[in-house]
Amino acid sequence: MRQVRHVRIVQLVETLELGGLERMAVDLALSQHSAGHQLSVHCLLGAGALRSELDAAGIPVTEFHKERHSNLALVRSMARQLRRDRPDVIHGHNPGVHHFAAAAKWLAGVPACVNTRHSPATSMGIPYQERYFRWVKPWTDHVVFVCDYVRQHLEPQLGYPPGKCSVIRNGIWQERFLNRPASPGAVRPRIRFGTVGRLVPAKGHSVLIDAFASLAPRLPEAELRIFGDGPLEPQLRAQVQHLGMENRIRLEGRTEDASQVFESLDVFVFSSLNEGLPLVILEAMTAGLPIVSTRVGGVPEVVPDPQAGWLCEPGNARELARVMLSAAGSDHLEAIGREARRLAVENYGIDRMSRSYEALYRSLPGSR
Repeated sequence: MRQVRHVRIVQLVETLELGGLERMAVDLALSQHSAGHQLSVHCLLGAGALRSELDAAGIPVTEFHKERHSNLALVRSMARQLRRDRPDVIHGHNPGVHHFAAAAKWLAGVPACVNTRHSPATSMGIPYQERYFRWVKPWTDHVVFVCDYVRQHLEPQLGYPPGKCSVIRNGIWQERFLNRPASPGAVRPRIRFGTVGRLVPAKGHSVLIDAFASLAPRLPEAELRIFGDGPLEPQLRAQVQHLGMENRIRLEGRTEDASQVFESLDVFVFSSLNEGLPLVILEAMTAGLPIVSTRVGGVPEVVPDPQAGWLCEPGNARELARVMLSAAGSDHLEAIGREARRLAVENYGIDRMSRSYEALYRSLPGSR
């Protein structure tokens, strides 16, 4: 990579559908673009809902439609596009794209190849991806982990030397979440719990519903609002109905603006069973909400218990209900929300993340 002010960067993802990884990659591309770097985004499959944000910013998007090609034809197509884009670095996200990125990097003569690992769970059930990840080590200049937890779980099995690995924590665009006062507004016993996320098994919504149902008699005016859509929606609605909680637990569907959701809540609850470093936690903290979360992934690294919230083990409805009751009974929700916001604003902004990646790109031996 030539040591010049602007860097030519290709961000590579599988799709641009709504998801935490995709959100992070798009936000990083937008931030790098606004800093004056030359950006392209490549999608191994098709694009998706987030493409419109890149189009609006004038960032070109290339779709390779992997399902239409053999692996060899796909790599050749990617290499041809890389020769046209002439990037200094190709930056892929998670193992599913990495062996294609590394092979195309070698074929096209791209100076540097980086991969960000967002979660230790991203190759579960697809073991060949990790095998390929190790095989392309010679063409991989650096592996980034989004938190210490992911690094500790993956680095030993990947076999990359420590000098080729680092942690860069996720960051978010914070402005729209700072409009909300860091002051939960409920008057007990009325308290509004809520969560945002895809309705899929890994997010633990069924456990959350059971937890709320068990504490509901002790908090007769409390509410639980669940924002998101996904394949488990019919099952979760049936669970709510079976528990007789239709008037207390509301499945609100997908939301396009989490900042408005946070304005209606007093405590953000995150019931996931496995994670990396979830963006929605950073968003809720920036909005000034106290956090109740399972102790998964990088969450304990960013949510100190009890200063910014309450943590419990995943998959345990009784434990989750216990910490939700602790939050509901706290006289310090406002102070805890302020501390959560302070930590998020100081440590998890998009500019900090973007600058860290730029410094990494410029430091890579293969790019000099």
